Amino acid sequence: MAQNRPSFRRLSLFTHTGERKYLNGTERVRFLDALPVLSNPKDRTFCEMLYWTGCRPSEALALTATHIDLDEKLVILRSLKKRGDQKGRHFRPVPLPDAFIQRLERVHNIRAVQNGSRRGKALWSISRTTAWHRVRTVMRAAKITGIKACGRGLRHAYGVHAATHDVPETRIKKWLGHESLETTEVYLDMAGPEDRKIAARMWGKA
Repeated sequence: MAQNRPSFRRLSLFTHTGERKYLNGTERVRFLDALPVLSNPKDRTFCEMLYWTGCRPSEALALTATHIDLDEKLVILRSLKKRGDQKGRHFRPVPLPDAFIQRLERVHNIRAVQNGSRRGKALWSISRTTAWHRVRTVMRAAKITGIKACGRGLRHAYGVHAATHDVPETRIKKWLGHESLETTEVYLDMAGPEDRKIAARMWGKA
């Protein structure tokens, strides 16, 4: 008698009608360029955290100053989607660009907060709904619409961008906090400019 096994639902970068769920390279640039539409610098660093790490909005909202390592230039994210005995206990370090680390220190006064009594206070004291609106505001300013114009679209864009820049799948898996490589492999299913970038390697060797 066959045993019942949990079915694995493979992540897709496209809707059932073929609409893209991720921002392509050009849209990623437009998103970053549109950040000044947010007048509050803390709102801008929140959106940047999603952009530079591919983390979920809820994971970013859980961050405190203690999760920012200024010396190693990385952020320690708590993976909120883990199940079983790993639920709430799995952390993943993700590297951050020098310029963004400097902005985090300047805007949030990270080092001083780490040494003070408010070290456990969230970096962004906003609700998930407010966070969603901040991201949508930038998306509108960047003229990005559709299902991809959200935090998940940025997460998928991060995975696609990493895959098309020769980042090993195992590293993408770690940075995005995936359970298995089967999930990570979806980021090799690109279209448009991303597909052309990979194909160009083949054309150059023809």
